[in-house]
Amino acid sequence: MIYETLYIIPSRISDTDIERVQKRVEEIVIAAGAKVEQHEVLQKIKLAYPIKGEQHGTYALLYTESPAEALSKIDSAFKLEGDILRAITVKREEGIPKHRFQLSSYQPPITPEGKRPEKRRVEQTRPRPAAKPDEKLSMEELDKKLDEILESDVVKGV
Repeated sequence: MIYETLYIIPSRISDTDIERVQKRVEEIVIAAGAKVEQHEVLQKIKLAYPIKGEQHGTYALLYTESPAEALSKIDSAFKLEGDILRAITVKREEGIPKHRFQLSSYQPPITPEGKRPEKRRVEQTRPRPAAKPDEKLSMEELDKKLDEILESDVVKGV
């Protein structure tokens, strides 16, 4: 049976070390009793959401011929591998496709009104002005300021 595995390599892995990760993935597959048919790195793009603190990742595509029982070994090894963020394996009944894949960054779906939703805006709270520690008020001045504040609240209807 032919299986297709798409996995993501974190952006902390340099482009020169991606080949090392590919070789490690092939070693895992062969040790599980499968045969590597085709293996290619697609491209580095921004992830739809952060995974383990990573914002970007390099996608790689792997086609293997293997018995079904080897899949659980491969999946377990991928989960333990530190250089793989995520991996998914599916059965390819049509065989290995001949065309090259082109990835694109995530786009949010279009709403029923035909617009893309706006990004959420995080409201920032304004910091209160810090009181000057060297400024000291007498009790009379403090009482006067307190009365002004209370009168303004009464007038406003608070």
